[in-house]
Amino acid sequence: MRIVLLAYLLCASPAALAQELDAAGDLDVGALEERRLKGLEQATGFIVDRTVTHFGGEFMRHFSQAFRGMPGTEEFDVTVFERPTARQGSLVWVEHNHRPIARAYLYAGRSSNIQPIAEATADYVAKRLADDVLAGALFEDPDLAKEGL
Repeated sequence: MRIVLLAYLLCASPAALAQELDAAGDLDVGALEERRLKGLEQATGFIVDRTVTHFGGEFMRHFSQAFRGMPGTEEFDVTVFERPTARQGSLVWVEHNHRPIARAYLYAGRSSNIQPIAEATADYVAKRLADDVLAGALFEDPDLAKEGL
């Protein structure tokens, strides 16, 4: 009896709910309108979290708050990576366009040092990216593969 009742509830509920929403005209309320989102594929300013540990997540939280609080960082996409070890703590580095910008060490068992390290790293990364943009505007490089070896 319970199985029949459960099967009836699972089968009947979605169809009835969809008919009620369709009758009320609320079915497509949350649909995206592509006309309003023309620049969606060109969105920038992401901070990607590739950390693993709790300390790395805390670093990421403080780094992202400090980095987004600085002017001119809205257009940069950066990725924060972490390589944890049991004895020495974690190596955390920040990349922009698959190029390492900064590295920081989070020592094992010292969570009180994470916030100043993250804020100093965010300040360094913001300055370094601003310098790279300025150097790119001032100097013309005919090489098409600037990162090539």
